[in-house]
Amino acid sequence: MATQTVLLKQSSQSDAGKTTIEGGLTKYSGTWSWKEAAHLLKRTTFGPTYQEIKKSVTEGLQKTLDALFAPQPAPALPINYYFKDDPEVPIGETWVGKPVTRDVKGLLPARNASLSTWAIGQMVDKPINVIEKLILFWHNHLVVSNIFSPEVKYQYLLTLRKHALGDFKQLMKDITIDAAMLEYLNGNENTAKSPNENYAREVLELFTIGKGPLIAPGDYTNYTENDIQELARALTGWTVNRRRGMVQFNSRKHDTGTKQLSGHFNNATIPNLGDKEYERVIDIIFEQDEVSRFLCRQLYIWYVNSAITDEVEMNVIEPMAKILRDNNYHVAPALRALLESEHFYAECNVGVMVKSPMDYTFELFRTGNAPVPKETVQKYILWSVLARALRNMEQAMFFLPSVAGWQAYYQEPVYYRYWLNSISLNLRKDVNDAFVKGKVRGRGLKKGYMLDLLGLIEQFDAPENPDALIKTLASLFMSYPLTQEQYDYLKSEVLIPGLPDYEWTEEYGDYLDDPANEDKRKAVLGRLQAVLLVLLSMPENQLM
Repeated sequence: MATQTVLLKQSSQSDAGKTTIEGGLTKYSGTWSWKEAAHLLKRTTFGPTYQEIKKSVTEGLQKTLDALFAPQPAPALPINYYFKDDPEVPIGETWVGKPVTRDVKGLLPARNASLSTWAIGQMVDKPINVIEKLILFWHNHLVVSNIFSPEVKYQYLLTLRKHALGDFKQLMKDITIDAAMLEYLNGNENTAKSPNENYAREVLELFTIGKGPLIAPGDYTNYTENDIQELARALTGWTVNRRRGMVQFNSRKHDTGTKQLSGHFNNATIPNLGDKEYERVIDIIFEQDEVSRFLCRQLYIWYVNSAITDEVEMNVIEPMAKILRDNNYHVAPALRALLESEHFYAECNVGVMVKSPMDYTFELFRTGNAPVPKETVQKYILWSVLARALRNMEQAMFFLPSVAGWQAYYQEPVYYRYWLNSISLNLRKDVNDAFVKGKVRGRGLKKGYMLDLLGLIEQFDAPENPDALIKTLASLFMSYPLTQEQYDYLKSEVLIPGLPDYEWTEEYGDYLDDPANEDKRKAVLGRLQAVLLVLLSMPENQLM
């Protein structure tokens, strides 16, 4: 019955016309409780901790948003954390800016592994902020995949980080001549004699304005096939020095003719502007208001719901897009307006997203109170375990399935449910078992590594009370309360099967009185592990 209820709730929000609008972008003025705080932090961060949610409840919505949008310091550089044969970089030092010795077997894979592991570290080893999840949004929106130069990929991530909350127009200018993007969409092969339309097509269809319905052969609502060809001409001449990872402009490969665009772009012309012509391309695209609507729809799907009805379009997307335009395409004001809106906290938007592999894994890690080593190399080893799990679940950085990104954010009518199937559910169970039971394996990782559940419940208000304990645990992982029948089952059949409540109170109290006693510790921990594994296996745990 629980499974059916969850799936019906998810499905009902994906049917066009069934999502009601509550408040639009009007500022939220309702009760600020654990439910609302957890909803905000789950959608904007990766696995909020008990203390982070509790602090949000105490401080309220505005102070929580202030913390989420606060400027973040630049992250430390990625390091070589295991490869002993790197002639340029000892273990523990950064490889950024260091030459690659091509004949050293395993060097590039090691640096690529370092970059992926470093990227995960930024997501799970930071105080609450919107930046990390927003960087993942941009990675899914401005896709770069199957690029094997770690230095090039690192610079791409820095570009996303620099503009994550800032100027979308400038981000598009920078990404247009980014080495990783030039390689991925063949911009480095786009010349006057042999134009390549890949980037020009995607910059319109997927990155900025969207197609819109076909209105005539080769003519979409927002651009034409000829516009793609003309923009491709304007973007010719850019190359990537693969050996040095540097972008260069070759004027001899650039089309110096005048480019003529259609009425969708007010019949604009682009004269020869040499290495500044790409900027004019982006400026012309951004003169169209539809760019703001297109981006706001993508942000809405990422943060709120996949069901964009006519009501959502009129009452949420349109005012949000206006905020974006009024702020010269700076993302922060529009995103904050969405996250502090009545609509964001409406019941129809709570618990309707299937957790992505990253959301699921990082929540287990952070919310479940995984111990984090103090030493940097050991941290990388732990993060590499998470990276391996995510590869298995098909959400690895720089290995997106297509230029459109992960199917969960565009594939109608399935959307987020794409993440769930018989294989992925088993992989999620494997992750649960590994971290809850102490079966995590990693090169150099201490045997028996597991979640610190005893340390977690020590933070609770009443861990000695079995009812309060189970409800608090459930509130950490579930988006809405379980039924009383489910709570009763977790207590009477799992935590203290067939025993009165005081049995847990006394057993936990005995442990607190003598925490060094291994038998007492194992007895209490075993009960907690059993409860958490059942809790994590519930269908409701797949949603956020």
